[in-house]
Amino acid sequence: MYMNEQLFRNPVISEPDAPSRRHVRRRKLMRTAGLLAAVLIILVFSLCASLLGGDQDVLAASNGGAPAKRTVEIVKGDTLWGIANAHVRKGRNVREYMDELKKLNRLDSSVLHEGQVLQLP
Repeated sequence: MYMNEQLFRNPVISEPDAPSRRHVRRRKLMRTAGLLAAVLIILVFSLCASLLGGDQDVLAASNGGAPAKRTVEIVKGDTLWGIANAHVRKGRNVREYMDELKKLNRLDSSVLHEGQVLQLP
């Protein structure tokens, strides 16, 4: 029997470009591991960012210092009502907040002057 006849009877299909099943599984595993590592890095980074850039009032209170006071500088056209309305917490009465602003800043009236700095409660 000639060599060519043997090849025709027992064909051996060899495709060097086709990856084996083991190679495909390994590639999927490596891709999954890479995605998991990326998610873990993002999670660690966001946790560090939240710890380092957290609320400054909480940080000041934990260090024994007073929380940072919020202030507003009056510019032309500002009114006490407008400032109170802009800074009042949701659900709170604006008039009560305005009265608290007046007491905190020792204001006798609602008249404001340009350049004046008010502390916010």
